Amino acid sequence: MSISTSIKKTIAYAKKYGGNLTEKQLFERLISNKVYLRKEISNVKFPISNKKDKYLKEKIEKAKELAKLINKQFKDILFLGITGSVAAGYPKNEDDIDLMIITKNNRLWILRLKLRIFIAINKIPHRKFGEKEKKDDFCFNLWLDEKALDIKDKKQNLKNAIDLILIKPLINKNKIYERFISANGWAKKWVATGYSLKNTLPSLEKGELNNNIFFDRVVNWVVFWPQFWYMRKRIKNEKINLHQAFFHH
Repeated sequence: MSISTSIKKTIAYAKKYGGNLTEKQLFERLISNKVYLRKEISNVKFPISNKKDKYLKEKIEKAKELAKLINKQFKDILFLGITGSVAAGYPKNEDDIDLMIITKNNRLWILRLKLRIFIAINKIPHRKFGEKEKKDDFCFNLWLDEKALDIKDKKQNLKNAIDLILIKPLINKNKIYERFISANGWAKKWVATGYSLKNTLPSLEKGELNNNIFFDRVVNWVVFWPQFWYMRKRIKNEKINLHQAFFHH
């Protein structure tokens, strides 16, 4: 695929979701399995945008405030990042705020339950499973634990590759974001340039996993089943297991 074809595909993909790209954005999310330099992009004529989304800053600030609360309250949440239209840089006014969470090993469903109680008590607007999105609701639609950072074959596609490189970290402990990027090298098949900019680890660093294996595994399993039972009738294409949960995708 030539660079001009890659540029056209990238611009068309962004327009599909209502976005107009700047040169920097085009470079970072270029659809190609080849790595290009910024100057190579600049040498090709294409329509660019310098328009800033008027809703973006406000939504990011709201996410940052939530991140402060979560970081203070939940030490076993290793990562919180913005995904979706806000991460892409062109949200609509009525869009919710999609979020991704990575937890310590065997703590996903324990922390999801605790977080749901926390946001209910504090009346934090959030999207409930199976409901339609509302303006500025927080949508915790992607959960991983540090044992399961790799996105499996059925989820390896262009959309998820672009979404992966667009994630905006708000909390990042123990280089978990870098480990997550390193674990998902399949994204190079679609966005090699953007992936190379994000991948700062030469090889996957596993880090220190939570060693309370038996206790946490049992508790995580126990709290998983009531939550899964509650959601089961509304599960369609969602992928849900003990170590990963993909909602609304």
